[in-house]
Amino acid sequence: MKSIQTKFIALILSCVLLSSLVIGGAGVRIAHTVVDRDSAQIMNLLCSEKACELNGLFSRIEQSVKSLSLYTSEQLESLDRLKTDADYMEAYTSQLKSVAVTAANNTEGALAVYVRFNPDFSSPTSGLFWSRTTRNGSFQELVPTDFSTYSPSDTEHVGWYYIPVNNGTATWMEPYYNQNIGVEMVSYVIPIYRDNETVGVVGMDIDFSIIEDVVNGTRVYDSGYAFLVDAQGKVACHKDIPMGTPMGSADESLIPVVAELENGTTGSSLFTYSWKGQEKELSFRTLRNTMYLAVTAPVSEIDAARNELVLHILTALVLISALSVGLTVLFTRRLIRPLKELNTAAKKIAEGDYSVSISNQTKDEVGTLAESFQKTVDSLQKYITYINGLAYRDPLTGVKNKTAYQEAERQMEERMRTGQPEFAVVVMDINGLKTVNDTCGHDFGDILIIDACKLICRTFKRSPVYRIGGDEFVAILENGDLEHYAELLDEFTKGMEGSSSARPGESLSIARGIAVYDSATDLVFANVFKRADDAMYQNKAAMKAQAGK
Repeated sequence: MKSIQTKFIALILSCVLLSSLVIGGAGVRIAHTVVDRDSAQIMNLLCSEKACELNGLFSRIEQSVKSLSLYTSEQLESLDRLKTDADYMEAYTSQLKSVAVTAANNTEGALAVYVRFNPDFSSPTSGLFWSRTTRNGSFQELVPTDFSTYSPSDTEHVGWYYIPVNNGTATWMEPYYNQNIGVEMVSYVIPIYRDNETVGVVGMDIDFSIIEDVVNGTRVYDSGYAFLVDAQGKVACHKDIPMGTPMGSADESLIPVVAELENGTTGSSLFTYSWKGQEKELSFRTLRNTMYLAVTAPVSEIDAARNELVLHILTALVLISALSVGLTVLFTRRLIRPLKELNTAAKKIAEGDYSVSISNQTKDEVGTLAESFQKTVDSLQKYITYINGLAYRDPLTGVKNKTAYQEAERQMEERMRTGQPEFAVVVMDINGLKTVNDTCGHDFGDILIIDACKLICRTFKRSPVYRIGGDEFVAILENGDLEHYAELLDEFTKGMEGSSSARPGESLSIARGIAVYDSATDLVFANVFKRADDAMYQNKAAMKAQAGK
């Protein structure tokens, strides 16, 4: 007896230790998953928040320039007059000055505003140009850039005009450094057209520092930061790389980052890369001016919380294992026999076998637990039997009801997400049930439903049949029934012709429609049901038309 108890103690101790290892391993894995997910969420939320802040700034600037461009276009009486009448051009330009300066004064970060006319029909310095000579100075009128001095291909000096015109749409220019006032700028320009001809452009130069303030003010973890890259992969704002430097040429390790930026906005996960010998992760968003805002941090800082949590889990695992060993040695002799029986009974219940009987009961708490457990199992068996009868079976026809159908629909959608099941849905609707109920009574209507159900079950005998409404049935076809659904539908039609309805002298009439699942178009189960339901209504209409002839 003592030797057997020793073996039980050794067995239970092994199980306890194994369970502790499994639980600890699961805890470590969950810690990795949860902390990684939270870290990605922190980075993505911060990146999205700052992207929204920048997009809001860009949107306000765009709105100011757009308002000025609309005013410029609306005040233009005639393009021909602008081309031929120098006095009109001067008056028109003068009319725009106050509106342009007001728009610039009310636009955050605006350093210059200009309206320039097409040099093909106007003087090379036509239009207006107001600019601040210092960052905090007031706007002053300056002589516009002389187009005749530069070639249209000289993007450094006149690209602000020809690039938006050639694009044919509003354009954010690349950031550049204005040496005259020592300020980095970025321009937004809108071309103006009349009668499919270029009138000119309206634009503003914006102090790039207001954008840099948002980017440079972004911090995450201990040393994480944000940076800005334009659509061509050039650095627009970075704490270590000068503006205008292609990221790929700054460091070869950043070439994968450029490729990732071109692929589009990151999702829930982070992009991992290495720079200056340090592994990092970043999240980025595409801004409305086609730039990319990225938030990056060292992996070591991102994983710090996870590593600390793993250490706590492992420490707790060691303590729990030691405590479990001591408790097992103390209580095994007393608890092993009734607990083993309870464990066996619990396994049977988990497998769906409720015919358990617990005989080894002691006169202590374990015995009370065993008695309560037995009563619970008995009550549960009765309750499950009763509930299954109510929940999944139609009381009139005996086939599965709408609740069972909804469960089947859920299971099929799960299969659709994890694979490509092959199935078809047949929707059937009894014709004339309301007429039978109204003329002959609901008892005859019930007979009609039962007769229709018998025909459906007889036809689709290898497929589940569901009654989902008063006169509506659904069958889900798979395997052999799916392969031979055409023959089954012919058999179904012949079965109706040979059956009698609840009203003497009339055949059973059931409209039906079928739809075969197509993984290319059917995203959810409801798509297949909808097509089958539509086909059923078409069949119902055809049957009514045929009966009316």
